[in-house]
Amino acid sequence: MPMSEDLELQISTLRKSRWVNLSGLVDCATKRLSKPTCQSIQLLGNGSYNNVYKLVFADGTEIAASVSVHDDEDFNPQAKMSEIATMQFVRSSSLYSGIPVPQVHAWDVTFSNPAGAPYVLMDVVHGRKLNDLINDDNGLRGMDGMSEVRQLAITKALAMLQSTLSAPVPFDKIGSITLDDQGGFIMGPLFTISQQNLGGPYKSIVDLWRAQLEHDILHALREWSRLETEELSQSLSEPKCTPQKFSELFQLLSSLIPYFVPPSSYLPLVLYHPDVALRNIFFDPIDDTKIVGLIDWGGAQILPLMLTAKFPDDLNSAGDDPCERQGIPDEGWNTVPHDWTSFGDTSKWPSVFRGPDDRVDLTVRARAMIKRYYLRQHFSTCFAQENHDRYSDDDLCRAMLFAHAPYYLKFHEIITGGWTSLVDHAEWIRETYWRLNAVKQDGRSAALIVGPNVYRSSMEKSVFDLNIFEKQSEDDQDGEEEEEEEEDMDE
Repeated sequence: MPMSEDLELQISTLRKSRWVNLSGLVDCATKRLSKPTCQSIQLLGNGSYNNVYKLVFADGTEIAASVSVHDDEDFNPQAKMSEIATMQFVRSSSLYSGIPVPQVHAWDVTFSNPAGAPYVLMDVVHGRKLNDLINDDNGLRGMDGMSEVRQLAITKALAMLQSTLSAPVPFDKIGSITLDDQGGFIMGPLFTISQQNLGGPYKSIVDLWRAQLEHDILHALREWSRLETEELSQSLSEPKCTPQKFSELFQLLSSLIPYFVPPSSYLPLVLYHPDVALRNIFFDPIDDTKIVGLIDWGGAQILPLMLTAKFPDDLNSAGDDPCERQGIPDEGWNTVPHDWTSFGDTSKWPSVFRGPDDRVDLTVRARAMIKRYYLRQHFSTCFAQENHDRYSDDDLCRAMLFAHAPYYLKFHEIITGGWTSLVDHAEWIRETYWRLNAVKQDGRSAALIVGPNVYRSSMEKSVFDLNIFEKQSEDDQDGEEEEEEEEDMDE
């Protein structure tokens, strides 16, 4: 049946990737779901990985069509199939009765279909999203703009959601869920939220970490064996590094692996949603504490409990938001928040202006970051209490999960982030190595590792680094070359 002029007009105004055919998407949905005429289409949301459209059919059915924004070079069909399989697993498993997930009806992970791109057809989630709420008094959004009482209630709801995700799974390997030929759930390769394939599945966290280091060496063999200079970075987006620096960091990180295997209490395998955030959560329109939908399951993984203790994004904070503070470095972690607990000397903060004579009061944002610190403590205790009530979990170590996890999350983030992550966190790797080297007792590698939120000082290393003379020689040589260049310019 020909498409109505009204529907064609709607399609012509919608945001999409240039290769996507929305008329073809409507045709796919109509045929795959055996539906009557599609009456309307609108954009429900757009993100880094998908655009989502709402299709309404003549029989009143509403379908959400998620369409990948990646082209065929960047799209990973295996990762998308894992996302679909995870949603089906959560819906069908009695472990997650408290997590509402939309039902998936059909999909195509190729670019050869009439829509011109991979798509997934699922139910529309009806509910209220809280991430875009704005407080007119201070301009803060979402959680930051709420009253303190409401913040506590929402934080508790998020902790209960996290607890539900922490049920032990019926799998014995680390990886991401996928489907076998009969449609059963099995463990497949480990996929990240960016659709990167980390290999696997793995029998242990050590196997995963060793495989990632081996991948870094494989990269070195393939990419760095024909270099004409000592500089490894090949683009502006890569940090500067020499072969010697890479070798040092590689060896240090490898030597730390035995010490970062979590104690057994933290090793049960659980389901990890990598993007628990208000933007992906729907609440009951009447009851803010009742979650009615959780979406965006791309990059979901099966991991040891310790490595899933990442706070919801709305409770995280960074060292440069709203600004860096003197003496408190921003280590730049993605999985561990930077603890704002005080302003410090605000006279040394930068001046930020919206326009002429319109200075931004950075303390408003800083106060919100400090509140997040205390909300994280509330989240942690609510999580532990819910685990106790839900699973009769009396383990005191797991009751402190979010307090004990940061160093393990940092280590995991580095080792799964490729060689550039080693360089970005070089000082943390070195400092952690030397501090552990100084405090280790009786060769124990199973002891819990905790430490400061950021390193504010460096310990004196028990080693004589004779490389210092080479570095001084290089600096002197660079200075002489600069002087010669200046003399040539004068002449």
